[in-house]
Amino acid sequence: MKSFEIIIRSEPTNEPIHIQFKVGMKDYSEVKLYVPKVDGKPSVLPKHRWYVYYYFRNPDTNKMQKFMDYCKINLYKTVVERKEAGLVWVNAYTLLLSQGLNPFVQNSLAPKETDLTTYTVISALKYAYENKIGRLKAATANDYKTRMNVFLEWATLNKLDHHDIRDLKDTHIIAFMNWLIKPAPIGRGVGGTSQDNYKRCLSGLFGKLVKDKIIGKNIVVDMDTKKDDPIKNTPFTGLQVKAIRDYLLVNDKQLYHFIQFVIFTFLRPREIIRLTAEDINLKERYLTVETKTKRKQIKKLVGPILSFFEEIDITNIPSKANIFTNTGKFDVWAATEKSKVDHFGHRFGKVKTHFNFNQDYGIYSFRHTAALDLFHAFIKQGMTEREAILKLMPITGHATETALRNYLRDVGGMLPKDYGADYTLEF
Repeated sequence: MKSFEIIIRSEPTNEPIHIQFKVGMKDYSEVKLYVPKVDGKPSVLPKHRWYVYYYFRNPDTNKMQKFMDYCKINLYKTVVERKEAGLVWVNAYTLLLSQGLNPFVQNSLAPKETDLTTYTVISALKYAYENKIGRLKAATANDYKTRMNVFLEWATLNKLDHHDIRDLKDTHIIAFMNWLIKPAPIGRGVGGTSQDNYKRCLSGLFGKLVKDKIIGKNIVVDMDTKKDDPIKNTPFTGLQVKAIRDYLLVNDKQLYHFIQFVIFTFLRPREIIRLTAEDINLKERYLTVETKTKRKQIKKLVGPILSFFEEIDITNIPSKANIFTNTGKFDVWAATEKSKVDHFGHRFGKVKTHFNFNQDYGIYSFRHTAALDLFHAFIKQGMTEREAILKLMPITGHATETALRNYLRDVGGMLPKDYGADYTLEF
């Protein structure tokens, strides 16, 4: 322990009062990932080895000593894969250090025979969250944390927070789920879809506790919940699309380009706000983006999207700069994905107000509109329905014919041909 002394002189005697404070020194540092770089960019060259490292206080010298572990990170071939693997190991070492890992003591983490750990509802769920977060995306991790805290709030109100996690029953989970959908102030007042999302997050945490042998059964996974029928983003008509285009060209040029990306790349708003300058390959005319269903997906640059990047001269924009921001400039936009998506949603809200569109319409409506437009165009060109589906699949990004057919059916694209003349009924 490090100590220091403060001397206070007391009037009128001027006799000094000595007060000594002892300040604890942390025995280990933050765990970090070492990323070798060439010209300021991460390198995966053979001699440029990545590793996880931290500093731990040497008990003999009282000085911090560096420890490092390659953790087999260098077996991965790409920067993205190494960063993902490295983050998992950083989180793992951070947890181990917090639980008593000491590189100067052999078997410092070995369980003691008398150490029978009992996990309360609070400590168990926090343990599950902290040990699961390394495999989750930031947005998903935040969602887990928010919903876990709501459950812990309910558990505290019902005096279950300090009970042994093994004493928690499925009846408690049922009670929580019922409380969620009850109107405030009796309950939380959430909808069916939100209730189902709570189940999903809690099931993930309880599943982790089962995997780590803390509890014997996931009491959440088989719980029945009811999803709301989502409000469909109704496709626009051709005349509506033209009217919106004319309005945006005058009132919000950036939102106009944002919607062009939806129409001509079939990217979702959440995917568009992720785009940075380094994701654009203008020479080979494609962009790379992290999508809803895949880590990375390549989209072809066509028509107005290609022209957009040629006009702004993407080569002169910093590699990490976002293509779409709240200022309209090409810059790094430091905000959460949700707030970014909401930003453009609010801007389109002004368009909806101007044209008196109801809640069934949104930016996502343009994705449906574009799919219908291409599908009907292919049919008019003489293709069979299946030929049109097969041509449309790589454009929309659907993995199977069935998925695309269901999608088109949901947005009104799979309508039957005129069958009025086939009736034999007289009415």
